[in-house]
Amino acid sequence: MAQYQEYGFNGRAAIVTGAGSGVGESCAVELAKGGAQVALFGRRAAMVEKVEQECRKYTDKVIALSVDVGDENAVKTAVAKVLDTFGKVDILINNAGVESRVKPGETIWDNYFDTQTPDQYMSFFKTHTLGHYLMNLAVIPSMRKNHFGRVVNVTSVLGITGVYSTPSYTASKAAAICQTKAFAKKYGKDNITFNSIAPGMVDTPMKIDSTPADYAAVASMTPLGRVAQAIDIARVVLFFAQENLFVSGQTLIVDGAATV
Repeated sequence: MAQYQEYGFNGRAAIVTGAGSGVGESCAVELAKGGAQVALFGRRAAMVEKVEQECRKYTDKVIALSVDVGDENAVKTAVAKVLDTFGKVDILINNAGVESRVKPGETIWDNYFDTQTPDQYMSFFKTHTLGHYLMNLAVIPSMRKNHFGRVVNVTSVLGITGVYSTPSYTASKAAAICQTKAFAKKYGKDNITFNSIAPGMVDTPMKIDSTPADYAAVASMTPLGRVAQAIDIARVVLFFAQENLFVSGQTLIVDGAATV
């Protein structure tokens, strides 16, 4: 808690997308612990409402909204609701994501290189790249007005290293990383920072189809000897969301040194 006091979250208004589980849930709860006002965005209302109850253990200033970040009207409507409720947006965590598998039961090692339809291919860009873009545009006016903003984009190490099995997933994450740099250059003068983190494999509900062998394989390639937990990623996100930050346009790999 002392660390979060130093980060300056108390009284800040934050939006977390993909907040219904995993990394998004951890980010939201930790922000609430730090005294932030938190808006939870997610496509499944029941999931974000469950996280809302967890956040209410630490703050009564929390709302949960069903939002598809790839839908421009839905984003505008939801952000307007946040502004009506909190009066501002200081922090945006663009965490919403979709998994690389396209059917239940497929593992992280399956090959989708030449089997995806154009719609399946573009669905990754709709969430990972367009979703960031729409969310950024919706919150920037408030951030510019208050001359303060912290935007953190959750991407993937695969957007840096590439992976042969899922070109659409890795390409959309790479685009999100590059887009982060563009926003950082554009809005730095407004004291708005844009940074991204690139996690490796994380043990979250999104990995529901992954087998024990999958986890063991990744852990064996990781010098720190394990797969990341959601809180491991959330702690790095919160570092980039802190008030006193002279870092922007950067991408930090968070994979336990697996790609070193």
